[in-house]
Formats: sequence, structure tokens, C-alpha cells
Amino acid sequence: MTSGALPANPFVAAGMIEDPRLFVGRKDELHAIASRMKGDQPTSINIVGEKHIGKSSLLHYYVRTWQQRVLNNSNNYVVIYLPLRGVDCQTETGFYEAVAEGLLSHVQGWQQRSLQNCWKIKIKPLNRQAFSDAVKQWKQQGKLPVLCLDDFESLLKYPDKFDNGFYDNLRSLSPAPDNPRGNSHAAR
Repeated sequence: MTSGALPANPFVAAGMIEDPRLFVGRKDELHAIASRMKGDQPTSINIVGEKHIGKSSLLHYYVRTWQQRVLNNSNNYVVIYLPLRGVDCQTETGFYEAVAEGLLSHVQGWQQRSLQNCWKIKIKPLNRQAFSDAVKQWKQQGKLPVLCLDDFESLLKYPDKFDNGFYDNLRSLSPAPDNPRGNSHAAR
């Protein structure tokens, strides 16, 4: 709901809530995401639950408000929301290119050129190794990409495109989470 007028009933939402004025509650969840992001060793998290309980809205709202929650060192992060149900993310290459485009569109000022150079590669289209190298170069330059990946399970529909190597590679690019049930690099 992105209309300028607020609805009479704030608990009625048709789909993802995009207007931050309509987002209510979830303070504990927002704090948990921010604390894992800004900790001494940032960790990956999953947001799971039944359909239509607001996971997408939570991620979208977090991306719009994360700087208010991560006051110190907010220049160290580039945070993006990426819906994976789109056509662009039905292949591994499409996923990497969508992530790169999203990250680069959020880099501002003097750092833009040096961070863009990490993604300017001779290999076209962007492949697994080039993506990994670019993320590692960003980390070396003090920028941590934070990917809020919505509908992560949609990648599972394409096992021939997203093999175990894809998931292992994502896992290797992120610090291990602190939960004992396993790790994932996607918040959905």
C-alpha cells in the first residue's frame, strides 16, 4: 500500500506494506536483525513463518529504516532488499547480477568508483567466482553487503540452476550464524 491516504483500518493490508507509516510493531524482530548485523561478528539470519504473516513487509521496512537501528558505523554497510520471485533471479547469473545492481545502486559519494570496480569484470555474464571475488573485495574495503532476500525458497524451484555449490558459496561469503540449526545467508 503506497497511497498517500492512510486507510481507516491500519490492520488491513493487501500484500506487502511498503508505506512505513502503515508498518506497526515487530520491534523485537527489528532489534534482533539489527543486533546480528552490527555485532562484532555479523551473522546471517532467516526469517521464517507461515504465508501472509508479514515477512516481506518486515524485510522491506527494515531496509528502509536500518540506519536508525545501526547508528554507529552505518557507512560500513550497503543494505538491499531483493525479491527473488522475479524473472531476473531464476538463474545463478541472474541472481548475481541482480545483487550487484542492487548493491551498486546504493553506493554513494567518493567510494562509488572503487566499489564499482570490484564488479567490473571481463567475465560477462557474472559468474560464481567473480561474484565471490567482488564481495570479498568489498569486505577488504570495509563495506559489508547486507542482502535482505525475500522469497528465498523460490530458488529451490530451480535445482538445476541453483546447485549445492551455489548455496555453499553463499555460506562461505558470510560469517556462520549463532544458531545451532544450521546457517543460511538469506532473510526472507
